[in-house]
Amino acid sequence: MTYFDKKIKKSAKKFEVPNTYHEKVDEILETIQEDSVAAPKKRPFVKVAIIIAAVCLIITGYLGLSSASVAEASFLDDFKQTILDFFGMGEEESQKMGVDSTKEKAVSKPDLMFELKEIVMDSQNIYAVVKITAPVNVEFEKSIMFDYFGFCEGSNYNTSKLVPGATECTLLEVLEGKKNVATYVVSISTDKQVKEGKEVTAFFKDLIAGPYVKAPDILVEGMWSLTFTASYTDSENITVKGTKDMNYSLLDTTAAIQKVKLLPLGMTVVSDVSNVPVDTLHTSDTRITIRFKMIDGSEKIVDSPNLQDKTLVNSSGVSEYEKKGKIFHKYVCQFDKAVDINQVLGIYIGDCYVPLKEYE
Repeated sequence: MTYFDKKIKKSAKKFEVPNTYHEKVDEILETIQEDSVAAPKKRPFVKVAIIIAAVCLIITGYLGLSSASVAEASFLDDFKQTILDFFGMGEEESQKMGVDSTKEKAVSKPDLMFELKEIVMDSQNIYAVVKITAPVNVEFEKSIMFDYFGFCEGSNYNTSKLVPGATECTLLEVLEGKKNVATYVVSISTDKQVKEGKEVTAFFKDLIAGPYVKAPDILVEGMWSLTFTASYTDSENITVKGTKDMNYSLLDTTAAIQKVKLLPLGMTVVSDVSNVPVDTLHTSDTRITIRFKMIDGSEKIVDSPNLQDKTLVNSSGVSEYEKKGKIFHKYVCQFDKAVDINQVLGIYIGDCYVPLKEYE
């Protein structure tokens, strides 16, 4: 029996009523449950306190919502655990064990989208026109290019299958009204023939501004690649095998021409340079002047060691190899513009003239 029930019983006994009534009251009180007792009425001041508390909760909630983003940002920017915690050690313990870490801060940059638009290629030259879409904050111009680019065989970037040769990556055009969209021409002139039907991948690494400064600004960091199947779009060529009379002066002696291959996009000259002492060969400039003799009687300078000469060459390179005890140089060049090889009557390689038309 609760205190409330006992109080009622005590008050009831003060009335002069029959004993049978008292017994009845006792019986009723014994059966009454606590949850059947009505709650006392709330006083007016309690209601006022509840209203004030509710208003305070609303104000607190509003202020809490207005600062939620700030609080969340502060939490995200102020993580307390470090990589040392990941290894289960504190700074003191890490110093004892000789394990340390450095604080770094690097933020990823927006990506680029590449589209292969056009391919021109023969047995030793590849020209690929690539459309590049950059983030809107990038505005393409001539000083913007890639830190590293080239071609490799296969469907993925593979350093063991790089196609060697002199490469160029030149801005062709910026889209009018959208300076973050441009086309580039990436090209290669190689002494390693890429066979038709083989997969070739053009790759590009890190878009940079000011490539010729010590620390160029990296606009977009990453590695991108485009894969295509090699298919010669230009198979026309003129190939001449060297004779015993085809020799040109080189470093106080002579070099013997073994083969000349002329294509609309470039040319190859293979020479036997065994007459030149090895020490002299590796410490001297072996570049020579190459000229076309045209059918109309004019001449065009293909390549020249004189930087003042206006030449047809966009890029060139010389590789050296040894075969059967002899040393050979393979000169490979790529033209700035396609050449109509049917208009070339012959080629001057140094002071040696190599006729072409009689070999048709």
